[in-house]
Amino acid sequence: MYPPKYLPILVFCLLISCKNTNKTTKSSMISKSKNEFISNLKTNCSCEVDSIKNENTTTCDTTILENKSKLYYQFNCDSIWLTLENKLGEKKIIYSEKENFDNFFQIQWRLKYVLKKEYRKYLLFRSSCPANGPCNFVLIDKSTGKVKKEFGELIYDHDKKLFYDFVLYFSKTHNEIIVNFIDSDRQIKTDINKQDFNSSVPEYQFNKIYYYNDTITLIYNDNKKIIIDTKKYIH
Repeated sequence: MYPPKYLPILVFCLLISCKNTNKTTKSSMISKSKNEFISNLKTNCSCEVDSIKNENTTTCDTTILENKSKLYYQFNCDSIWLTLENKLGEKKIIYSEKENFDNFFQIQWRLKYVLKKEYRKYLLFRSSCPANGPCNFVLIDKSTGKVKKEFGELIYDHDKKLFYDFVLYFSKTHNEIIVNFIDSDRQIKTDINKQDFNSSVPEYQFNKIYYYNDTITLIYNDNKKIIIDTKKYIH
């Protein structure tokens, strides 16, 4: 038995011990929860028998969209796929490669859907880029995962890689440049001299693109300009 004068000290020590034990338990629970979370994120994000695929296929980072949907890549030893998951947990695969995965896993950074711009209702992806040639830009409805439109190559500043509320592309006849405001689906068509754009990839002839005070300025062939005042077309 402890003398009565030591009882307050003993009680104090017991309280401290209980608090520390509680903290340790909570810390252990948090650590376990964190590890489980990390483990879940890495599900279907590796090929156990091929380290080269692990290092060269893709990352499996999750992008949280403005509408709380999630966008994430996964892969295994024989395929890669991109999932769009809405806030209700409903999933839709919007890109996948299986048939040619073994041949092309190392260049998925050029072939897969790469998110370039999030709009209010849509997602703009770049995909299908050959070694030296035009890519294909795809517009996906971010609520349904369905393809809204395929543009082919776009006109944009390849140095800044900046995308605006609109996209720019040639008309099918290459005698117009179309400005497409994505969320409003408003289009502006500007006549051009198609003889000025006769390279194999005419979109690459544009050096710089500026957008200021509702005016788009396109610099091409180093010093020529196309100026589009978008205010003139607001109805």
